Amino acid sequence: MLKGLNRNWAILLAVLLLFCFVSYASAEYDRSYSPLKNGGAEHGLSCWDTEACKAKEYIPNSGERCFTLNVQENSRAEMRSDLINIRRSEKFCVDFSLKAQSDFNNTASLYLVLRSFGLQGENVLSVEKRKLTAKKGSWKQGNEEFTAHNKAYFVDVQFEVRSHGKESGSILLDNIALYREIDYSPLYGEIKSISKGDSLITFPMQRRSKGAVSIAVQSLQGVTARTEGPKIWIDTGDDTFLDYLKKEFSVSLDRSYENDFPRLLKAMKKHTSGSYVLYDLDYKPSISAANTMAGLRDAVAVDKSLEQTALKAGYKLAADVSRKDCEWVYNNFRDEINEEAIIVHTNDMRRHPSVFHMKDFAPAMKALNWWHSDEELSRRVYRSMEPVSPVYGWQDGTTSDEGLTVKLHSEEGLFQMPSDWMLNLSVHASTGPAMKDEKFTQKISREKPDSEQGVHYVTFIMSDMDNILTEIGPDSFYSEDKFYANQHRGEFPMSWGMAPSLVELSPAGVDMWYDAATENDAFVGYCGLGYFYPYHAPYMQTHSQRLDEFLERADLRTLLLIDRIMPDSRLTQDYYDKIKYFTSIDRLRGFFFMEYVKYAPYNGKILWFDGKPMVCARFDFRDEKFYSAVRSTPEELAGSINELPTNPSIPDSYTFVTVHAWSRGMDDIRNTIKKLDSDVRVVNAEDFIELIRLNVEH
Repeated sequence: MLKGLNRNWAILLAVLLLFCFVSYASAEYDRSYSPLKNGGAEHGLSCWDTEACKAKEYIPNSGERCFTLNVQENSRAEMRSDLINIRRSEKFCVDFSLKAQSDFNNTASLYLVLRSFGLQGENVLSVEKRKLTAKKGSWKQGNEEFTAHNKAYFVDVQFEVRSHGKESGSILLDNIALYREIDYSPLYGEIKSISKGDSLITFPMQRRSKGAVSIAVQSLQGVTARTEGPKIWIDTGDDTFLDYLKKEFSVSLDRSYENDFPRLLKAMKKHTSGSYVLYDLDYKPSISAANTMAGLRDAVAVDKSLEQTALKAGYKLAADVSRKDCEWVYNNFRDEINEEAIIVHTNDMRRHPSVFHMKDFAPAMKALNWWHSDEELSRRVYRSMEPVSPVYGWQDGTTSDEGLTVKLHSEEGLFQMPSDWMLNLSVHASTGPAMKDEKFTQKISREKPDSEQGVHYVTFIMSDMDNILTEIGPDSFYSEDKFYANQHRGEFPMSWGMAPSLVELSPAGVDMWYDAATENDAFVGYCGLGYFYPYHAPYMQTHSQRLDEFLERADLRTLLLIDRIMPDSRLTQDYYDKIKYFTSIDRLRGFFFMEYVKYAPYNGKILWFDGKPMVCARFDFRDEKFYSAVRSTPEELAGSINELPTNPSIPDSYTFVTVHAWSRGMDDIRNTIKKLDSDVRVVNAEDFIELIRLNVEH
């Protein structure tokens, strides 16, 4: 009997060990970027605290450098990295190369030490020490995997050599890197699924004079998006998406609370914590603070002018942030804040008039609403987010410049989801879990395009469709006569943008666009997971892996990149190092490229990466003529295209026109096409790429 028990215990132990091994070994690390700086001594001892350590050339006159730890008898030598942001319980690995010099005594001990730190990076929570071995005279590659402490926000990496007697010697270290686990959650977070037959409570968007009511209702909307309460819809008069929900989800509308805020507040109390967060509309930073705290406390955000209304409805005070700001919230509640999404949206009407919009998503996601003018502080906050997380809103507290904003967010590993005027994003996101297994199909033909001789090929792509407002916002391009609702749509090949992340943020929105498409409407993936600059972005492996999944679901085979390379540099073949993780995505057949501000500075240049073309915009079709590639009228644009070569074997016989959405539309494109010569062929973006692959030598 005992032998049987021992055997069973042995089997159980073996299974547990196997499970632990498989679980641990299954971690995948993003090796495109290491947040551990100066791992090869290229900048001397910068970013390291050292004792008995030097940075030196290990091959004379080669420029190749490494670290040298020199240990003397009965002493130690060590080097310790700066603090590195990490997620709680995150898996990561440390890579390194080491070599023992001939004078190194093997009785000395060599260790890799990993320390985990708490919220402020001051208290050491745990220390993990791994003993290493080095070969004399030859480099040895090392790799150690770790899991951060479950309350850790920072780690540091330390290499240490200890002498236990009279021995001394040197250890060389190089190529030190820390790689973080590739891990991400759905963009809809904990938002509950919309269901067939749900009822939506409608409430009209308030004028600026009643902005406090709008903020309160949207905070209720966000909180109840996670609870079992009814969904709220902020009504702007655009019924486009409501009509879709009625058709596909059989939703009904409850308009009985319209313009009766006190009654709505009372009815929603049981679906919240029954508490309110107090702020002061006249103290602008408190708007951001309250928007975050409403989510953390499942509370309604209430301006001082509405406090008595909340009290009469039976709510109790959860927090008074009327003289607080986003920094105070971050410092005091960071351990409760969602690290996978952030809202960066102004609280100042003078800065941007969208203050009373986009107030449901922070409460829905338990996300931080951040708006601060201190760039160093803002960078620290952005760096603390999970790599490749979305930034909702627009601009930044540190700058009103679009390019600098997106560059800043890109540098810190985030991607922008332009959404400053967005309303009802939590309702859109509720279709995410409801349609999580849905895949979408474009209506364009995927047959091999006919290749002609003696012709010039042109494709038109609508600009700015990285901005989810153009796809699912109030009065989106979908419902505007200038764009998707144009009476001439379908008469000629036209290419539209599609934000790939909408397959999780609003798969219903994707379905709505695709369902209404004609065989002449093609869709191009815009930018990546959102608007970001690959030239400045870390964690490209994580980005591309998630993007691949979204592209598959959205049936997208081309990707339009917007980057900010100028004025510091120019686009060359070296760009491959920045986007190689994108070009390795099998389903992508080719790319389009636009530079920030001046969309078309490269005269239609075509670069090839991994056998795939990346086509730069040749003409920028817009009103304001501020650089040479702009064509302002249909006559001017058609005239320029008609003058181009008609030999499909050369790059100059292909023209990608970016159509500036804020000044041009479908009628302008149609009028241009009418003026093109008979040897010009207008094709959709996918056929355009396929024709280049078919005809142009590379």
